[in-house]
Amino acid sequence: MSTDKFPEYFQFYDLHMKNGEVMVYGEDYDTPPGKGIIGDFKSGKKKYLEYGNLFHDYVIPFDQISFIVSTNVQKCL
Repeated sequence: MSTDKFPEYFQFYDLHMKNGEVMVYGEDYDTPPGKGIIGDFKSGKKKYLEYGNLFHDYVIPFDQISFIVSTNVQKCL
């Protein structure tokens, strides 16, 4: 059994892609600065963002993201 607890809050971001699409991405609100998507995007150490939801898995090259906008925080149900 995993000892990881499910996040209580999620921080959501809009990923504005170079092709004009906007994708929504969420991560644990308690993710330390520099360790989440913003840190990965700024550092350039990772080449891809990998994440999934109930229906799809995504692999997005960071070089295809024009900019990221922090949108809202939501409590998990």
